[in-house]
Amino acid sequence: MIPQILEKYKTELESYKRDSILISENELRINPDPSDFKTSKYLGYPFIPLTMEYPKDHNGNVFIPTIQINFAEVPKSDLFPEKGILQVFLSQEFNFKQEDCFLQYIAEEQLELPCLTDFSFLKDEFYSKNPFKSICQLNFEKSVSWASATDSQYRFQCDEFDGVSVEEYMWDLMDEDEDTYEEFYDFFDGESRGSRLGGYGYFLHGDIRNIKSHIKNDILLLQIDGSDESIYNGEQDVYLHLFISEEDLKNRDFSRVYIDWEVSD
Repeated sequence: MIPQILEKYKTELESYKRDSILISENELRINPDPSDFKTSKYLGYPFIPLTMEYPKDHNGNVFIPTIQINFAEVPKSDLFPEKGILQVFLSQEFNFKQEDCFLQYIAEEQLELPCLTDFSFLKDEFYSKNPFKSICQLNFEKSVSWASATDSQYRFQCDEFDGVSVEEYMWDLMDEDEDTYEEFYDFFDGESRGSRLGGYGYFLHGDIRNIKSHIKNDILLLQIDGSDESIYNGEQDVYLHLFISEEDLKNRDFSRVYIDWEVSD
């Protein structure tokens, strides 16, 4: 709900909305993975065409299949492919670094190829440092992303802000008007939380695009909100952000996706 003092700006606020696909999880309490290899999931077994090498790090150790998104299961959008599978693999020694991640895209024409079916090489001990704790099937819902106090690409301004950012204005509200602060928090932070494709992001320590000039104009491809203790590392909140240029996304080129991890203090 739009904060009461901003109701007069409803039309302008609506102009900042972006299409977004919300992601929810259905935990599968069965191991090994009972789902189809092409299913959108956390952990479990991925779809790997036999024509492709299974991903390994620079030491020759296999990466752990961690996120798989089958775009055929995602509501149709002008932004995302209608088919194809996006995969994120994490190192066995995962420590929230870019080099601990490997990302690949399985194109539509590859989905008809014979695939790997024996994953016995993925040993239980390989998963000890993975921040994802449960095999989950993913569900998708078409939505819109209204706003974010922390996304560098959200630039709504009004007279009430007196030239400061939404986030700075909210800091002042915290001390001066608790009720209005809660309204702002629900709208500007609540709207950007949650796992999603596209839209605006939520950032624990600041949007990395503010300091990485080469991705300044990249859009949010994927946000994973790791705050559910049954699914993710229960000791800390974990956020994963993937950024991509609109041109690369249009061309289905995922080779330059920027990967950023945030972990709560």
